[in-house]
Amino acid sequence: MLLTFLRIVKFALQDFYRNFWLSFVTISVLILALVSVNLLISINAVTEKIVSVVEDKVDINVILNDNASEAEINNFTIFLNNIENVQEVKFLSKEAVLEDFRQKNIGNPDIQLALDELEQNPFNNTIIIKADKPDDYEMIIQKIKGAEYQGLMDNNDFSDPKKLISFVQQLSGKVEKFGLFVAGLFSMIALLIVFNTIRVTIYTHKEEIGVMRLVGATNSFIRMPFIIESVLYAIVAVVLTIMIMYFIFQLSAPYLNTLLDSYGFSLNSYFNQNFIRIFGLELLSAVILTIISSGIAIRRYLKV
Repeated sequence: MLLTFLRIVKFALQDFYRNFWLSFVTISVLILALVSVNLLISINAVTEKIVSVVEDKVDINVILNDNASEAEINNFTIFLNNIENVQEVKFLSKEAVLEDFRQKNIGNPDIQLALDELEQNPFNNTIIIKADKPDDYEMIIQKIKGAEYQGLMDNNDFSDPKKLISFVQQLSGKVEKFGLFVAGLFSMIALLIVFNTIRVTIYTHKEEIGVMRLVGATNSFIRMPFIIESVLYAIVAVVLTIMIMYFIFQLSAPYLNTLLDSYGFSLNSYFNQNFIRIFGLELLSAVILTIISSGIAIRRYLKV
């Protein structure tokens, strides 16, 4: 049994090298499909991280009037804490708001100079509200607008934070659809090329197949080298794809790090942490795709 299997593998390897250019084209198209899938995974991973960070940073700032008393502010804070789905209510004095603004613009000398020249604090006391989920902000804003504390607020123009998150998600969705289309297109091309490669291989081995029949070779022994050959395409394509992806990560690291460091995210680390899940599934999918394609070609063109 083992000897038979080794012979099948030997015949598959011989076909693989004999039809080198066909093998090269087949593997190249498989690589294009796999790289497209990995780029799509990368985009999704980056988008999910950005959305997560945006969701964490999004909040509602309620600017208070200077004439609001401490008691009124306390009552308003209690009201806000009692609103459903409010995660946190934080009061910042005007001094704290000024210092926070100064720290956020620590690298801008013009702003720092302008702040130093101010005689009065231009900011007001502010209450910062964080919701449990982005979908909750619209409801919280409506509650605030309908409350009896309008006199405490200084012309607040509430913008729904959900719109920012929705924009990022919509952009991600469009990119994902385009990526799926490209990956699907390359997958279909790869399926057709594997089909054509196995068909050509069958035609070039007609005499050998005839000899195999005469010496009593079983149908499975004749068919299996073609199946193994298609599996080899998948394995080689996935291995080369892994090498290409990590080369891309290394090449683009200076630019990606600049973009993603502020989000505490690294694509290289992401793929390292999910290596088995990502490339294992891709290998399984590529093997299934090539086996199906070669199986159709064998069934149609190999009469044994």
